Amino acid sequence: MTPRGLAMLESVSRQCVGQTLLDFMFRHIQPYFTEDINQLVNEEPFNSLFEAQRLGRFKPNAPVMIDSNRYDPLVPWTAANQLGRDWCAQDADVEFRTNEEPPFLNKLVINHALPMLVDGEPAMQWIAARFNGEPTTPNCGQF
Repeated sequence: MTPRGLAMLESVSRQCVGQTLLDFMFRHIQPYFTEDINQLVNEEPFNSLFEAQRLGRFKPNAPVMIDSNRYDPLVPWTAANQLGRDWCAQDADVEFRTNEEPPFLNKLVINHALPMLVDGEPAMQWIAARFNGEPTTPNCGQF
């Protein structure tokens, strides 16, 4: 790590996530490393650590609803879609929903936060329906 990277690690070790976001959002990560970050993530120990945490490796033991904004700058829609397809390939009960709110001030992650407000009530209704024993409507193979 570069001196800047070491200073960042020292700083975040004493912070909550909110403060870290305020201090370090909108920054490129490469200046914190002496090596190419794109190479590092494919080498050990990083590769094994990322693989161990990769969602989709194991079939969920309950129905799942995934709701993703197509233009989310923080959690890419393609990754959420792939997660749903990975679980569908394991015969999981998955309902995938796409929020089509158009991109708006994406560097402010509005397209990440706004769908939580727009889709929050339908998501809560989906959860309540599961607790009430209502059947699911999986859409594997349709997304």
